[in-house]
Formats: sequence, structure tokens, C-alpha cells
Amino acid sequence: MEWFEGNAIMASGVCLFGGTFDPVHHGHLIVARAVAEKLGFSRVVLIPANTPPHKPPACASAADRLAMVHLAVAGDELFEVSDLELDRPGPSYTLETLQAIRPRVGAGEKLHWLIGLDSLADLPHWHHVGEVLELASILVAARPGNGGAETALAGLAGKLEDRHLHRLREGLVATPLIDISSTDIRRRVREGQSIRYLVPDAVARYINDHRLYRTTDSHER
Repeated sequence: MEWFEGNAIMASGVCLFGGTFDPVHHGHLIVARAVAEKLGFSRVVLIPANTPPHKPPACASAADRLAMVHLAVAGDELFEVSDLELDRPGPSYTLETLQAIRPRVGAGEKLHWLIGLDSLADLPHWHHVGEVLELASILVAARPGNGGAETALAGLAGKLEDRHLHRLREGLVATPLIDISSTDIRRRVREGQSIRYLVPDAVARYINDHRLYRTTDSHER
């Protein structure tokens, strides 16, 4: 397996990182920064999803999730925030997002879409995944030396074209293992436990001030 290490492989273009961000947490930011540093990205665009196609609906509103992402990266020149998917009705398909971004960044700018290893198995079920893989290179954040990445790729054999599997293997990026989840953060808020050090302080204040995640999380029923 080839891993991106140091400056061995440098990526040009822009790194796009989509997600529900319900809420955004330090795990998202640490992994995104690690990828940017390894591959030489000067900017990472965080794109909160409106209606994720393969996940339950978000617990917090689109406006709240967007506000929290803005607060999380305020003052950090690496990150930008896009409300592109929040302005579009219906499921937040990655293909449509890439098609909308392409003319905005110009034909010469390479597009890279960052996902977590846990999303790799769902890739064949993405809306027109073949077109997605032609429009952007998929970067997969995975733990260094983690055999789980090869297992996940092996499970895609026969479901994606060989050339796409090859590109996915080239897009594996060794990142720190950060065991933080939005689900656990919502649970802790609901149970009155601290979320300090799990999310940026400004995000924790926003959650408290707007009384988010206080009721039962329908995702866990």
C-alpha cells in the first residue's frame, strides 16, 4: 500500500470536506489539517450537507450547523466554509456539489474530496459514483498502517472499476486516529456531561446558548 508521507506527493488544487457536522468537532479539524499539511493544500473548504443521502437527517438545523462550522474555524486561514449544499433543496449529492464548484474554481483547479475510512464502503452507493470519481480525486483519511483500508478497498472489488479502485488506493492518506464522534457529543450534551476539548470552545458556547441537542437523539432510538 502506498501512503502519502511528508512531501513525497504534493497535491495541487483545493481540498473539499463535506459532512453533516452535527456538530463539527476537533476530530474533523485535526484530520483536515493533517491532510492539508501532508499534501500541501493551502485551503480546505468545509461543506455542511443539507440532507445527507446515506445518513439520518441532522439533529441541528442547517443554520445552526453552518454557524458552528464558521465559529470552529474563525481566524484560521487554512479553512473556508461553503453553504453551497445548504442552499440546494433535496439530497446533498456530491456529484451536484462538484458540478457546481467546478466553474467557480476554474477548469485548471484540481478538485479533491476528503472522506473518512468509514465512508469508503458506501462509495458504490453514491449518486453516479463513476462521475464523481472522474470529477474529483477521493482522499481517504485512514490510520497509518491500518489494514482496515486495504480490507475496505478489497470489499469494493467488482463494485467499482479497477481504474477507480487504483485511484482510491493512491488517495489513502495516513492521518491521526481521533476517536471523537458527533453522536457521542450529542449524547453527552443530552446527559449533561461536558464536551470541553471535544469541540472548539466557541462551538460549545453556541450549543449551550442555543440549547442544542438537549432532547433525545432520534438517530439513537
